[in-house]
Amino acid sequence: MFNRISQKLFEASISHAYTRRFKEKGAAAEGVFWASRLSQTARFDHILSQIIAQDASQNIQLADIGCGYGAMWEFIQKTPRFQNFIYSGYDINAAMIGHCTRHFSDGKQRFHIGRKPHRKTDYAVFVGTFNLCHTDDYDLWQDYILRQLSYSWREARKGMAINITSLANPGIQNQIFYIEPEKFKTRLEREFGRTRASATRYVDNDASFIIRK
Repeated sequence: MFNRISQKLFEASISHAYTRRFKEKGAAAEGVFWASRLSQTARFDHILSQIIAQDASQNIQLADIGCGYGAMWEFIQKTPRFQNFIYSGYDINAAMIGHCTRHFSDGKQRFHIGRKPHRKTDYAVFVGTFNLCHTDDYDLWQDYILRQLSYSWREARKGMAINITSLANPGIQNQIFYIEPEKFKTRLEREFGRTRASATRYVDNDASFIIRK
Protein backbone atom coordinates (compact mmCIF):
# COMPACT_ATOMS: atom_id res chain seq x y z
CA MET A 1 0.00 0.00 0.00
CA PHE A 2 1.23 3.47 -0.85
CA ASN A 3 1.81 5.73 2.15
CA ARG A 4 2.58 9.35 2.93
CA ILE A 5 6.28 8.65 3.55
CA SER A 6 6.61 7.10 0.09
CA GLN A 7 4.82 10.10 -1.41
CA LYS A 8 7.16 12.57 0.25
CA LEU A 9 10.22 10.62 -0.89
CA PHE A 10 8.93 10.38 -4.45
CA GLU A 11 8.00 14.03 -4.64
CA ALA A 12 11.36 15.17 -3.25
CA SER A 13 13.13 12.99 -5.83
CA ILE A 14 10.87 14.18 -8.66
CA SER A 15 11.26 17.84 -7.78
CA HIS A 16 15.05 17.57 -7.54
CA ALA A 17 15.34 15.76 -10.89
CA TYR A 18 13.15 18.28 -12.71
CA THR A 19 14.85 21.30 -11.14
CA ARG A 20 18.27 20.01 -12.22
CA ARG A 21 17.05 19.20 -15.73
CA PHE A 22 15.28 22.55 -16.09
CA LYS A 23 18.47 24.40 -15.15
CA GLU A 24 20.40 22.41 -17.77
CA LYS A 25 17.92 22.55 -20.67
CA GLY A 26 15.71 25.54 -19.92
CA ALA A 27 12.08 26.13 -20.91
CA ALA A 28 11.93 23.52 -23.67
CA ALA A 29 10.50 20.03 -24.11
CA GLU A 30 13.87 18.52 -23.20
CA GLY A 31 13.84 20.58 -20.01
CA VAL A 32 11.01 18.43 -18.63
CA PHE A 33 12.30 15.10 -19.99
CA TRP A 34 10.17 15.05 -23.16
CA ALA A 35 11.82 13.41 -26.18
CA SER A 36 10.92 16.32 -28.45
CA ARG A 37 8.61 19.28 -28.84
CA LEU A 38 6.81 17.40 -31.64
CA SER A 39 5.81 14.51 -29.37
CA GLN A 40 4.92 16.96 -26.62
CA THR A 41 2.49 18.95 -28.77
CA ALA A 42 1.07 15.76 -30.31
CA ARG A 43 0.10 14.60 -26.83
CA PHE A 44 -1.47 17.96 -26.00
CA ASP A 45 -3.46 17.94 -29.23
CA HIS A 46 -4.69 14.40 -28.73
CA ILE A 47 -5.82 14.72 -25.12
CA LEU A 48 -7.54 18.08 -25.64
CA SER A 49 -9.27 16.75 -28.78
CA GLN A 50 -10.50 13.74 -26.82
CA ILE A 51 -12.05 16.01 -24.19
CA ILE A 52 -13.78 18.16 -26.82
CA ALA A 53 -15.11 15.03 -28.56
CA GLN A 54 -17.00 14.15 -25.38
CA ASP A 55 -17.86 17.61 -24.10
CA ALA A 56 -19.54 20.23 -26.29
CA SER A 57 -19.49 22.95 -23.62
CA GLN A 58 -18.52 26.45 -24.74
CA ASN A 59 -16.14 27.01 -21.84
CA ILE A 60 -14.31 24.08 -20.26
CA GLN A 61 -12.28 24.64 -17.12
CA LEU A 62 -9.02 22.70 -17.31
CA ALA A 63 -6.46 22.08 -14.56
CA ASP A 64 -3.09 20.97 -15.97
CA ILE A 65 -1.43 18.91 -13.21
CA GLY A 66 2.33 18.74 -13.64
CA CYS A 67 2.25 21.77 -15.91
CA GLY A 68 6.02 22.28 -15.95
CA TYR A 69 7.03 25.49 -17.69
CA GLY A 70 3.54 26.09 -19.11
CA ALA A 71 3.91 24.41 -22.50
CA MET A 72 0.26 23.32 -22.67
CA TRP A 73 -0.94 26.85 -22.03
CA GLU A 74 1.32 28.14 -24.82
CA PHE A 75 -0.09 25.45 -27.11
CA ILE A 76 -3.70 26.31 -26.25
CA GLN A 77 -3.10 30.00 -26.89
CA LYS A 78 -1.71 29.26 -30.35
CA THR A 79 -4.39 26.74 -31.38
CA PRO A 80 -7.75 28.28 -32.44
CA ARG A 81 -9.88 25.17 -31.90
CA PHE A 82 -8.86 25.00 -28.22
CA GLN A 83 -9.84 28.55 -27.28
CA ASN A 84 -12.84 27.26 -25.30
CA PHE A 85 -10.53 25.94 -22.58
CA ILE A 86 -10.18 28.02 -19.41
CA TYR A 87 -6.72 26.96 -18.26
CA SER A 88 -4.90 26.80 -14.93
CA GLY A 89 -1.61 25.04 -14.21
CA TYR A 90 -0.26 23.25 -11.13
CA ASP A 91 3.11 21.72 -10.33
CA ILE A 92 4.90 20.60 -7.18
CA ASN A 93 8.12 22.12 -8.50
CA ALA A 94 8.58 25.70 -7.31
CA ALA A 95 11.17 26.48 -9.99
CA MET A 96 8.70 25.58 -12.74
CA ILE A 97 5.89 27.66 -11.24
CA GLY A 98 8.32 30.52 -10.66
CA HIS A 99 9.17 30.50 -14.35
CA CYS A 100 5.47 30.50 -15.31
CA THR A 101 4.60 33.42 -13.03
CA ARG A 102 7.43 35.45 -14.58
CA HIS A 103 6.99 34.36 -18.19
CA PHE A 104 3.23 34.79 -18.60
CA SER A 105 1.57 38.16 -18.13
CA ASP A 106 -1.17 36.61 -15.97
CA GLY A 107 1.09 33.91 -14.56
CA LYS A 108 0.49 34.68 -10.88
CA GLN A 109 -3.24 34.16 -11.31
CA ARG A 110 -2.99 31.17 -13.66
CA PHE A 111 -0.18 29.02 -12.19
CA HIS A 112 0.09 27.54 -8.69
CA ILE A 113 2.29 25.24 -6.65
CA GLY A 114 0.38 22.05 -5.84
CA ARG A 115 -0.38 18.45 -6.71
CA LYS A 116 -4.08 19.06 -7.33
CA PRO A 117 -6.46 21.89 -8.30
CA HIS A 118 -6.94 24.52 -5.59
CA ARG A 119 -10.58 24.92 -6.58
CA LYS A 120 -13.26 23.01 -8.45
CA THR A 121 -12.57 22.49 -12.17
CA ASP A 122 -14.27 20.62 -15.00
CA TYR A 123 -11.30 18.40 -15.86
CA ALA A 124 -7.95 17.63 -14.28
CA VAL A 125 -5.41 16.68 -16.94
CA PHE A 126 -2.12 14.79 -16.58
CA VAL A 127 -0.06 14.75 -19.78
CA GLY A 128 3.16 12.78 -19.35
CA THR A 129 3.15 13.70 -15.66
CA PHE A 130 4.02 10.19 -14.48
CA ASN A 131 6.26 8.92 -17.27
CA LEU A 132 9.53 9.54 -15.46
CA CYS A 133 9.60 6.92 -12.72
CA HIS A 134 11.45 7.19 -9.42
CA THR A 135 11.40 3.56 -8.31
CA ASP A 136 12.04 0.08 -9.69
CA ASP A 137 8.80 -1.19 -8.15
CA TYR A 138 6.05 -1.10 -10.80
CA ASP A 139 3.17 -1.64 -8.39
CA LEU A 140 4.43 1.05 -6.02
CA TRP A 141 4.64 3.64 -8.80
CA GLN A 142 1.21 2.68 -10.12
CA ASP A 143 -0.20 3.11 -6.62
CA TYR A 144 1.47 6.52 -6.46
CA ILE A 145 -0.21 7.50 -9.74
CA LEU A 146 -3.63 6.39 -8.54
CA ARG A 147 -3.23 8.30 -5.28
CA GLN A 148 -2.35 11.49 -7.18
CA LEU A 149 -5.34 11.02 -9.46
CA SER A 150 -7.61 10.58 -6.45
CA TYR A 151 -6.65 14.03 -5.10
CA SER A 152 -7.76 15.71 -8.31
CA TRP A 153 -10.81 13.48 -8.76
CA ARG A 154 -12.37 15.13 -5.73
CA GLU A 155 -12.01 18.55 -7.35
CA ALA A 156 -13.09 17.58 -10.88
CA ARG A 157 -16.74 18.14 -11.75
CA LYS A 158 -16.72 16.21 -15.04
CA GLY A 159 -13.67 13.99 -15.05
CA MET A 160 -9.97 13.55 -15.67
CA ALA A 161 -7.66 12.90 -18.61
CA ILE A 162 -4.31 11.14 -18.39
CA ASN A 163 -1.63 10.47 -20.96
CA ILE A 164 1.12 7.95 -20.25
CA THR A 165 3.72 5.81 -22.00
CA SER A 166 2.61 2.28 -22.86
CA LEU A 167 3.82 -1.10 -24.09
CA ALA A 168 2.27 -4.52 -24.68
CA ASN A 169 4.19 -5.73 -21.62
CA PRO A 170 4.05 -3.23 -18.74
CA GLY A 171 7.21 -2.38 -16.84
CA ILE A 172 9.90 0.18 -16.09
CA GLN A 173 12.68 0.76 -18.60
CA ASN A 174 15.41 3.37 -18.21
CA GLN A 175 13.33 5.12 -15.53
CA ILE A 176 10.30 5.36 -17.84
CA PHE A 177 7.04 3.82 -16.62
CA TYR A 178 5.08 1.85 -19.25
CA ILE A 179 1.52 0.70 -18.67
CA GLU A 180 -0.37 -1.94 -20.67
CA PRO A 181 -3.41 0.02 -21.93
CA GLU A 182 -6.19 -2.49 -21.29
CA LYS A 183 -4.96 -3.45 -17.84
CA PHE A 184 -4.49 0.18 -16.87
CA LYS A 185 -7.94 1.06 -18.19
CA THR A 186 -9.43 -1.72 -16.04
CA ARG A 187 -7.63 -0.35 -13.00
CA LEU A 188 -8.86 3.19 -13.70
CA GLU A 189 -12.43 1.94 -14.07
CA ARG A 190 -12.19 0.06 -10.79
CA GLU A 191 -10.86 3.12 -8.96
CA PHE A 192 -12.88 5.90 -10.60
CA GLY A 193 -15.49 4.77 -13.13
CA ARG A 194 -16.16 4.80 -16.87
CA THR A 195 -12.97 5.24 -18.85
CA ARG A 196 -12.23 5.62 -22.54
CA ALA A 197 -8.79 4.60 -23.83
CA SER A 198 -7.10 5.56 -27.08
CA ALA A 199 -3.67 5.30 -28.65
CA THR A 200 -2.09 8.75 -28.81
CA ARG A 201 -2.00 9.95 -32.42
CA TYR A 202 1.46 10.33 -33.94
CA VAL A 203 3.25 9.09 -30.80
CA ASP A 204 4.51 5.52 -30.53
CA ASN A 205 4.07 3.57 -27.31
CA ASP A 206 1.71 6.09 -25.78
CA ALA A 207 -1.86 5.89 -24.50
CA SER A 208 -4.48 8.39 -23.36
CA PHE A 209 -7.48 7.92 -21.09
CA ILE A 210 -10.58 10.01 -20.43
CA ILE A 211 -12.34 9.25 -17.13
CA ARG A 212 -15.88 10.65 -16.84
CA LYS A 213 -18.07 11.17 -13.81
